[in-house]
Amino acid sequence: MTVVPAGSPTQDHHAPDHHDGPRRRVGSMAALDGRLPGAHDLLLMQCPSSLRPLGGGELPDWARAVLRAHPWVTVGRAPATVGSPVDLPHPQRCVRDPEAAPELWFPVTVRGPRPGQRLDALAPWAAVARTIRPEQLVARRARLAPSRVLGIPALALLPEAGRIIADHRLPWGPIGAAAYELGTGVPVSGPLSPLRLVLRAPQPVSRRDALQLRRALSKLPVPVQAELETRHGAVQLAEYAAGPRTVTLFTAEGAREVRDPWFPQG
Repeated sequence: MTVVPAGSPTQDHHAPDHHDGPRRRVGSMAALDGRLPGAHDLLLMQCPSSLRPLGGGELPDWARAVLRAHPWVTVGRAPATVGSPVDLPHPQRCVRDPEAAPELWFPVTVRGPRPGQRLDALAPWAAVARTIRPEQLVARRARLAPSRVLGIPALALLPEAGRIIADHRLPWGPIGAAAYELGTGVPVSGPLSPLRLVLRAPQPVSRRDALQLRRALSKLPVPVQAELETRHGAVQLAEYAAGPRTVTLFTAEGAREVRDPWFPQG
């Protein structure tokens, strides 16, 4: 990546928004709620054609079709990058503030129409129209058809999972297929889909509390995969609760073995 100045002319767009939220004028000052996207956030792309595959080249046809119909992507756990790919043209369809700083690119994943079909790419911050955090997705379950919710355990059991987690006072939200369906309305979850959760844990959680939480969640009639999100990265709840000498901490720079995910340098 190299840093390049932005120079596209600005213009106004008045097209109606069909994705539940106002579109915004893009540019370096157009932050959303004062925070940048984090891992597992859903992004509504103002300009999905501006995505750049990590492997280089252009977007495959299936990704273009998906993004035209549902311009949502999921933020990955990798560093953001400043600049613009030198081997690809600068996005031409995005409205951009000419006084904006060099672009900030986020790692994202495009979900394909086939099971397991994914594309890792970089998304420019200037093209992000809206972000949704996992914590905001639980309330969106009411927007889905009741018959759909009842047929998918990962969706039907969200309230019960919430009651269990409430005893431990951890902010939480769904991730994975259920999260994508809650955020976009696209029916990608299946009857066998696990219930994947992120539990915000900026302060240390004891092994005993983690074990109690894991045991309670394991009694739900759906496979539960939960991760504890610390200030330094994420650790699997099941692994941490098992009490090994070291655990795998997933960070933006990659996975590493640590003794304490809240104080990894120790």
